[in-house]
Amino acid sequence: MTVMSQQPGAGPAVGDDAADRIAAAALEQFAEFGIRRSTMSDIARRAGVSKMTVFRHFTNKQGLVEDVIARELRRALAEIDRRWGAGSTIEERLVEGFGFAVSFVRGHPLFDKLLRAEPDMLLPLLTVDGAPVLALYRTLIAERLQVEIDAGRAAPSNVDQASEVIARLAISLILTRDGAITLDDRSTIKALVRDTLLPMLRLPGSTGTLR
Repeated sequence: MTVMSQQPGAGPAVGDDAADRIAAAALEQFAEFGIRRSTMSDIARRAGVSKMTVFRHFTNKQGLVEDVIARELRRALAEIDRRWGAGSTIEERLVEGFGFAVSFVRGHPLFDKLLRAEPDMLLPLLTVDGAPVLALYRTLIAERLQVEIDAGRAAPSNVDQASEVIARLAISLILTRDGAITLDDRSTIKALVRDTLLPMLRLPGSTGTLR
């Protein structure tokens, strides 16, 4: 797959009613039966369109899978942005971002199923073929950290490096449920942010909590 070779959502534009309906049906189909057991005919029936209509919008099943995942990731990013903006301190924003990312993936009807039942469909995108995913999330995190830097609320020695560490840590913790750090509750996430992430982002000479 090449889902993350470009900004999430490449493919049929959102707002194309038929494409949106097909993608929604595909998400339901994949979540219920898995990707391998689902056919384009199954998805066409669920969407209430002809198989020809499905192929008119999506060249093949792989393209449809990629579009579905991209749409869900775009939805997640929009919610992370909303939660990030609602935090009053950088610590709160990081806690909200980590907390949502974990709950979104682990509670998602498709992503959780893929990680458990068809890991080879998703794991390569986050591991051996994960460079595009990592680059995208590093950029997104860096953009948000840069706002904090410009406002004098953070001063990492290297914003790209700090952003990549945050992205790598998030991906690893989401994929690996067991361990000393499980992110199963808000207090654990707060401790991770306070003890691991904030030290990378502190103002020069500051020993207190970031604003």
